[in-house]
Amino acid sequence: MHQQLAVGSGGLLPGPDSGYAALYRLTDRLYRARNLADVYDAALDTIVEGLGCGRASVLLFDETGVMRFVAWRGLSQQYRERLAGHSPWKPGDLEPQPIFVEDIEAAAEPDWVKAAIRAEGIRGLGFIPLLAQGRVIGKFMTYYEHPHAFDDEEIEIAVAIARQIGFSLERVRAEEARLRAEEDLRESEERFRLMAEQAPVMIWISDANGKCQHLNTMLRTFWNVSAEGLADFDWTSTMHPEDAPRIGQAMMNAIVEQKSVRVVGRYLNNHGEYRFLQTDARPNFSARGVFRGMIGVNVDITEREEADAQRELLLAELNHRVKNTLAVVQAIAHQTFKGVADAASRGAFEARLAALAGAHNLLTQANWESASLKQIAADAFIGMRGGERVAISGPEVRLKPKEALAVAMALHELCTNAVKYGALSTDTGRVIVEWRRMDGGEPKLQLTWREEGGPRVSPPERRGFGTHLIGRTLAADLDGRVDLDFRPEGLVCTIEAPASRAENALG
Repeated sequence: MHQQLAVGSGGLLPGPDSGYAALYRLTDRLYRARNLADVYDAALDTIVEGLGCGRASVLLFDETGVMRFVAWRGLSQQYRERLAGHSPWKPGDLEPQPIFVEDIEAAAEPDWVKAAIRAEGIRGLGFIPLLAQGRVIGKFMTYYEHPHAFDDEEIEIAVAIARQIGFSLERVRAEEARLRAEEDLRESEERFRLMAEQAPVMIWISDANGKCQHLNTMLRTFWNVSAEGLADFDWTSTMHPEDAPRIGQAMMNAIVEQKSVRVVGRYLNNHGEYRFLQTDARPNFSARGVFRGMIGVNVDITEREEADAQRELLLAELNHRVKNTLAVVQAIAHQTFKGVADAASRGAFEARLAALAGAHNLLTQANWESASLKQIAADAFIGMRGGERVAISGPEVRLKPKEALAVAMALHELCTNAVKYGALSTDTGRVIVEWRRMDGGEPKLQLTWREEGGPRVSPPERRGFGTHLIGRTLAADLDGRVDLDFRPEGLVCTIEAPASRAENALG
């Protein structure tokens, strides 16, 4: 270090306390720095003044781990481009030590590095690492036109400058990250506000007592409530009197138990009409887990409810007419068979009508969408002798209407045959009905009827109505295969159909 201010060929040189004075001014400037540019300017001024060098630079590792110039004094673009990425340290190196090169000509550097430095008119250099939490994030450089030996005082000042620059970079970066996060949060909140405000569904937010805090545009329009009048608005006053107790209790339970809820009810709109709204709400918790109320959406399902009601009405009318038709057919059959000696034929006909009506009832209960195979099988044995000796098992399978009617009629014929001639005609016989899903290739549903413990069985000499219904009609309705195997130990009927003919075929 020079001991006094003097004017020479290099201009003003630092005096005995100029390094520490510059360090003091750096502390003040870094305290007031608001961005990285302020930090870089203060750092370069202090390096040049405090270390008596004419040129200096600050370099930091970028996202790819390459050391890049971020600020400099007195360096050409060619030099910066040539030496970018040249560093004695890797990102994250722990507690690296400064490197001082008195004369580049004597340094153990590659020739191309020496050539680039020499071309810039540099002989002496200092590499001082910049640290964040003890790990290297960059460096600052000092450059001298002539060979320069660094004394202890200069090294001490250089390390102190680096420490302050590192602290400031960390602080400013953290502050910039915080500001970016806040800006991102504001933008995110604004996007959410706009999305919620203009969403084509009714969105609302309530407090922990169920009072409305926010209604989006669509819901304010529905209830004709202004944003300013929201504080005095009571949404419960818009509920239909018949629905209010049920909906109010459901919403209150959801708030008390802090759980999700779905309710459907009628609400009075701004035209004085009641509309069906489906409300889906879930609890709203703060970041610390504090219950703040509910968030929900209301969807107008009036047209769907009206369509469902119309469908129910049409189905009820259809079912009524089907039952009337079956009753008429039964009455006609009764009159036709009246006085006929073959009472068994009349009974068989009426039993078949009853089985068909039973399947219709099952489909009616499910709006003619599907019927449970397990229920169909159980109903087939109702009122049948030996029904307690029947085992029914299989996964939940729902058959479509056409298939459900076909299977119901086939099981009725098998039951009737088992009671008259098969396993249920004795006290020791039993029937096993089971089904499963068969995978591999096209998935299939396989239903097996197996009789055992009854009288010995032989194939019938002629095919009656029941055999024809099972063997041909059922196979056609199911688009599958039916196999009747009259084994001596008992009849086995195997029915296979594409799984697509059934809904929710499990197993």
